[in-house]
Amino acid sequence: MRLRLSTGLVVLALAAGCGPKKSGAQNPASLDELNRALSVVTMRGGSFPPGTNELAAFLAISGKTMLVPPPGKKLVLDPNQRQFILVDQ
Repeated sequence: MRLRLSTGLVVLALAAGCGPKKSGAQNPASLDELNRALSVVTMRGGSFPPGTNELAAFLAISGKTMLVPPPGKKLVLDPNQRQFILVDQ
């Protein structure tokens, strides 16, 4: 019950947002938002790492897309910290 409540609150917080919404292609998720989505999808699904489709679908609920790393960086899933990090290529 607590897990469902926590998941629901996180989903509402992500979906609420502030200000005008952009379309998904113009509104990539920040690293923090991506890590929150990873936590929620992992808690809900029980497997780590979750599939990219599950993560993308969760981000789409709040009108976000996957983060595109800046030039010279790449997005890596750190299994020890259980979160995404940006590293040099």
